[in-house]
Amino acid sequence: MKTESKYLEEINRLLADYLLEIKNSDLKPLSAQVYQVQSKNFVRWINGEFTPGEVKKSKRQAQDNAAK
Repeated sequence: MKTESKYLEEINRLLADYLLEIKNSDLKPLSAQVYQVQSKNFVRWINGEFTPGEVKKSKRQAQDNAAK
């Protein structure tokens, strides 16, 4: 998915605010990391830079190629 740049600028601004909110929260480190990674991945997805499951798929393909 690719989002228009005028919307993406506002989304990135809001993401920065959200990440700061997470940083200043009392979340445990692992929980905070999950919130951060998932929200960043969502923004990457709307900008056409991320496909859910792509890392897992590429690892599986590498394992399959190594087994041959």
